[in-house]
Amino acid sequence: MKKTLSILFVLIGLSACEVLEQTPESSFTPENFYRNADDAKAAVSSVYDLLNTSEMYNQVMWILQDQATDDAEWGGGRSTANQAKNDLDRYAFTPATSTFQSIWSTTYRAINRANTVIARVPAIAMDNDLRSRYVAEAKFMRGFYYFTLVRLFGAVPLQLEETTSLNNLTVTRAPIEDVYKQIIQDFTDAENVLPTTYSTADKGRATKGAAKAFLAKVYLTRQEWTKASAKAKEVMDLGAGYDLWANFADVFLIANENGKESIFEVQAIGGGFNEGSWMQGYMRPNFDRVNGVAGFGDDPVTENLYRTYRSDDKRRNVTIRLYTPTSTPAAPASVSFPGYVAKYLDPTATANGEAGNNYPILRYADVLLMYAESLNEQSGNDAEAYRAINRVRNRAGLPNLTANLNQAQFRDSLLLERRLELAFEGHRWYDLVRTKRLIPAITAQNPTIKVENRHYLFPIPQTERDVNPNLTQNEGY
Repeated sequence: MKKTLSILFVLIGLSACEVLEQTPESSFTPENFYRNADDAKAAVSSVYDLLNTSEMYNQVMWILQDQATDDAEWGGGRSTANQAKNDLDRYAFTPATSTFQSIWSTTYRAINRANTVIARVPAIAMDNDLRSRYVAEAKFMRGFYYFTLVRLFGAVPLQLEETTSLNNLTVTRAPIEDVYKQIIQDFTDAENVLPTTYSTADKGRATKGAAKAFLAKVYLTRQEWTKASAKAKEVMDLGAGYDLWANFADVFLIANENGKESIFEVQAIGGGFNEGSWMQGYMRPNFDRVNGVAGFGDDPVTENLYRTYRSDDKRRNVTIRLYTPTSTPAAPASVSFPGYVAKYLDPTATANGEAGNNYPILRYADVLLMYAESLNEQSGNDAEAYRAINRVRNRAGLPNLTANLNQAQFRDSLLLERRLELAFEGHRWYDLVRTKRLIPAITAQNPTIKVENRHYLFPIPQTERDVNPNLTQNEGY
């Protein structure tokens, strides 16, 4: 799967580096490309391919999902010249902040690729089951990309057909309910077709379990608790081999990628394929060199997060490396709290963009916590909810959660557990937004950062509104 995703995209939704014909790449068109199963495979792979770019999970998504939370903050002797990172960190961003344009345009490019697969692959003469699977993968990914957009921006244009010209592009924003309806439909269609597992060569592609897990997350986000718990339970009972690794550190070993705790990961492959991960480079501090290569210190960890872990929580030192002026390597004395993300390490990487670390978008521990949360929201003091959260706590070396908590107390404990378990995996901002805790959380971490109600959604990118007058702006921007 990792090598399959090394794609050269040459026209709206087209082409790949695996093309077997002699047609020059510059002459590929929709009419001469979608001819056989290899073309279909390349087209579907291109839908995944944008995940592993700097405009998505190789940088921009971290800025949105981590640096805009109480888990990461520049300052205290650490700085970045990247204005967009500073703006997200301090909630000083505007519609013109480049991060929003990056994620918006890249996500819609990916959606158009998915739309092209859905429109054109059904006409290819090939194995029926494989053809159906490819279309289901494209629907899964379209649902995933729209789920990303609606959570970040709210109402967004709903494009479900392949874009074949530059005419009629001044689209309007669809109501949030309509966007979610399509997301649920896409994940449901995928769920009904996708396989439970793949052979080794195709590991990393969307599965039935991934579709069910994302449906659970959609329902959790929408506070449809009964549906959320039902879908999470379906993942748990699927028989796909999902389980927790015995040791928390094992989750992030490159050798365990796409393993039993994986639901869906961004695939990365180092070694010069131009499909490597930047995480171990971006998140490692500049004074810590690996194979002679310095890091950038992105997602600088807040002392607030570090102190939130109990000292006996096995997750703390896996998630965060706390340097000191006397450690090896030594942190500059000017940095007041030199804590950095330690989950994503590749000691073999010879360049920052050539690490082999996958990015875990959704893993089994998240499913257990979604199950516990949705059960608690239905009744409170639920034995199954306790069993689910205690599996996660016990793996971290912590005792069972205090028994007989009331619903609000369990809710607080659950959200704390999500923060500690899933730190720097892209969940914190969404959790704070969907539970309406963004403002108090950021204020508690740093009261000088002024977060307002408008910040529960990011602004529609100004560049998009400049070229499309039919795009309205979110309130307050």
